[in-house]
Amino acid sequence: MNKFAILLSAVFLFFAAGCGESSSNEGSTAEDKVITVGAVPDGYPHTFKEDGELKGFVVDVFHAIFEDMGYEVDWVVTDWNGVLANLQSGKVDTAINFAATEERAKTYNFTDPYYSSKAVVVTAKDDARVQSLDDLEGKKLASIMGTNFENVLKETYPEEDYELVIYESVDVVYTDVATGKADGFIYGREQLMAQINERDIPLQIVDDPFGDQPVALPFQKTEENDALIAEINQTIEKLKDNGTFSEISLKWFDIDLLEE
Repeated sequence: MNKFAILLSAVFLFFAAGCGESSSNEGSTAEDKVITVGAVPDGYPHTFKEDGELKGFVVDVFHAIFEDMGYEVDWVVTDWNGVLANLQSGKVDTAINFAATEERAKTYNFTDPYYSSKAVVVTAKDDARVQSLDDLEGKKLASIMGTNFENVLKETYPEEDYELVIYESVDVVYTDVATGKADGFIYGREQLMAQINERDIPLQIVDDPFGDQPVALPFQKTEENDALIAEINQTIEKLKDNGTFSEISLKWFDIDLLEE
């Protein structure tokens, strides 16, 4: 009788342990909703590090989207080339500040845009040689590797003739343009306006903004990601309608990018 009782107790403990483990696993699967996002640490005001924390317009937008969906955002911070490589290899799920172009759509599927970016050209603050985009003839124009702004310039002003110089870091570009090593820099209007107005970088915007690039979240082409994209699109529409995106835009730019 004692042997039977011991055997029965052992069987009960085995099943109890098994049930407890199953419950724990199910709980972690349901709760651990994490999205990994590629970002850069020097893309003020979109993404930048301050006191060890990643901040910025796009950081706020992504947190608003994924907190509403019940996801935690895991930021993977590298230079822009690293962002592109990680997205392509699948080391991150998506990336910040990605223009949804036809060329990129061959590789990735995109959510609906959360705003539209425009391009501008800047020169040194006191440089009078370039007063308009027509003055770029024969000049050295800087661009950041992997960005799409130079393509926008070619599409908008195909007749312009300049020497393109590719950089990996925006900080180096700011210095080179300010000191005359490069004649101009083509980049996003929002980033450059913030750098000039709030960080006193000695540059000036030349001519009017041009191009209109929808900026969206890119994902690799899978059925699982397509389902996630559909869910994100519902959230983007919700946050546009309830004014969340407008509040974030006004916080960082003093203008509502959704109204343009």
